[in-house]
Amino acid sequence: MEPQRLSLGACSFDLSDLTLRSASGARVPLRAQSMRVLAELAKTPGAVVSRDALIEAVWTGTAVTDDSLAQCVKDIRAALSDQDHEIVKTVVGRGYSLTARSAPGDAAGLPKVLVERFRTTGGNVQAEELAEALFEELVIRLTRRAGVRVLTDTAFRPGARYIIGGRATVRGEAARVFVKIERGVSGEEVHAGTDSGADGDIWTLAGRVADRISALLRVHMIVNDGTEAVSRDDAELSVQELLDKAGWHMNRFRRENWVAARRALTAAVSRAPENPVALAMLASMQTQMIPLIPFAELPGDVDTALELSERAVELGQTIDYVLRTRGNLRLWCLGDHDGARLDCARALKINPVYHQTHLTLATSEVFSGDFAQGEQRLQEMMQRAPEDPQNPLYISLIALARLLDGRREEALAAAREGCELNPWGAWNALVYATALGAVSAQQTSATRKMVRGIDLPADHFRHLPIVEAGHAEALVAWARTAGVAGTARPSR
Repeated sequence: MEPQRLSLGACSFDLSDLTLRSASGARVPLRAQSMRVLAELAKTPGAVVSRDALIEAVWTGTAVTDDSLAQCVKDIRAALSDQDHEIVKTVVGRGYSLTARSAPGDAAGLPKVLVERFRTTGGNVQAEELAEALFEELVIRLTRRAGVRVLTDTAFRPGARYIIGGRATVRGEAARVFVKIERGVSGEEVHAGTDSGADGDIWTLAGRVADRISALLRVHMIVNDGTEAVSRDDAELSVQELLDKAGWHMNRFRRENWVAARRALTAAVSRAPENPVALAMLASMQTQMIPLIPFAELPGDVDTALELSERAVELGQTIDYVLRTRGNLRLWCLGDHDGARLDCARALKINPVYHQTHLTLATSEVFSGDFAQGEQRLQEMMQRAPEDPQNPLYISLIALARLLDGRREEALAAAREGCELNPWGAWNALVYATALGAVSAQQTSATRKMVRGIDLPADHFRHLPIVEAGHAEALVAWARTAGVAGTARPSR
């Protein structure tokens, strides 16, 4: 039996679902006929396949010239960056051969997401059209992600990590879509929910649901997919498992998790130095704990982090996460709002609903004075992914936008909510204390105790990329009014 996954230079090819991927895991587009030629060559790697055999397999019963085959081979070489013809070799007078080796098994591969076609009842034509539109919109959005493999053939259901399906109904001018996400192996329900549309909203419903589901699944995977790897030694893990483990730690926002994530990512990069996602994740550790801990505790290797992000972009120019990471570093480490926004604009062309890209943009907007736009963006993010563990941080950022916009009572309400959702977060507590100081609110014994426990200094705001110095100074003054210490305390 032929191998199912092959390494072709820096790319990988899966015969089971005819998927060609780059080193980053991004799908590499290839015309249908060129893909079939590649599949025929991949069935017997290293062997010479004659031109006649390839033409008969791909164009069965159709009269074509050698030029059609030659164009397909040209397409394949371009997709593989095989300028020297070292992967697809021409054997003069005989045909072509493929230089390949078996790729690592599924344990080292990307997680698979199966999108099933949505069910309908009663033969309603509009419901069938809506179901098909939703299926297509989900596939499009999920395929934009470099970190997953999207499957649509239910024959591959047993190997899928996540399965998305549901049903669509249309009655008169009203439509309903039920979507369910479950873990492939255990059948555990990850999400189940219904969205509705009416009148003119029906035909925008598929896109809106696909946006929400793709954002929700992405957050869930980042937060949960490393659960099994967390208790295992880094040396036992594949590169993908190391990335999953790091993602799990990165979303706990504690110093010990930060250290563990950095250790796992260092191991991943040492094994896969050309993997742009691994490089970008390691670079992101420079900003991972901003603004949650005192700036004095951050690593001093900003240049190294920026170099890693530049290398990641060179290798993964079509990966939203990679572009957003460099933009985030530019914002937080250099105060470069323009550079950050350029990177984020490129990331949004790849994936318009990537929540972390919108976070970087919202942060830039709030800190550069576009308070309403920043707040609106954050509100939309939270609506798409209500279970995101970072939502308390977003709410505190909304509080800062309202404070600086002169809406102090509204700011206090948001700051209180952020602190209540994350009562152990020093950043949430600092923002809440600052809002208390801004409104000159009478403190309770509970709020006084909270303020005494904050290990971030009032001048923490001076280190943020706030464009107007007066805005930063106002935040510092309000924090001090509330009793926040002027300098950082030793970490606990």
